Amino acid sequence: MADAPLTPLDLLIKSQQVALKLTTDVLRGVRDTAVTGVTRPDELAQQVGELAGAVAGMAGAVTSLAGSTAQPLQDFIVRQRELADTVHTLAEAQAQLADVVATLAERHAEAVAALEKVTAPIFAIVGTEPTPPRTRAAKGASAQRRTTAGG
Repeated sequence: MADAPLTPLDLLIKSQQVALKLTTDVLRGVRDTAVTGVTRPDELAQQVGELAGAVAGMAGAVTSLAGSTAQPLQDFIVRQRELADTVHTLAEAQAQLADVVATLAERHAEAVAALEKVTAPIFAIVGTEPTPPRTRAAKGASAQRRTTAGG
């Protein structure tokens, strides 16, 4: 059965385990080097070389850790930037649509006002009262007219 690809969290855990093992090895090497420096000076040079190798391995593990966690974070940031751009584009489109709808409403109000002027004499001759509109704006205007008329 094939192994599943490692997730960034799995890579982080694995890198931490490797780093911990290398740190332990380095500390053990430092201790052994101190003891060897006193008891067997000829082996000191060899242990220093091994210690340098362990430190280099630890640096590689840290680099691997940084690479495994930085790329998913960078991808996330890029996707968030793309989302922000998309939302901005949507906001611009909505603003343009709002302008179009506002212009349409103004033109429609002008057409209704012209129609009221044309039909007002006919309604006056027939003797009918105009039907009050059912919109919020019209209700507010009729309430304002009643207030100014002394009602």
